[in-house]
Amino acid sequence: MRPHKGLSFLLVRPPDRPGCFLCHRPTFDPDKREVPWARAVAGGTQVLICPDCQHDRPDWAESLDRCEACGGTRLSLTLGQVVCRACGHTARAGA
Repeated sequence: MRPHKGLSFLLVRPPDRPGCFLCHRPTFDPDKREVPWARAVAGGTQVLICPDCQHDRPDWAESLDRCEACGGTRLSLTLGQVVCRACGHTARAGA
């Protein structure tokens, strides 16, 4: 097979595996009896908090974004919108 001049093959690697926002531990499926990973928004980015950090760091929620309407931290990022899972308020991400 002859190489084609002017063609470049880029190495494509999968994105880094998501991990805990606080300790950077890679994600895993906890036992059904354990606390699940918390999904939240911090700095306008969707983040995960591992069960260990939720247990060991009582202040873990202080670094999370809060809902403009109710002040809750149960936020998720969907199609550029931050949605509060507590009250349903939506806002543009990064606003």
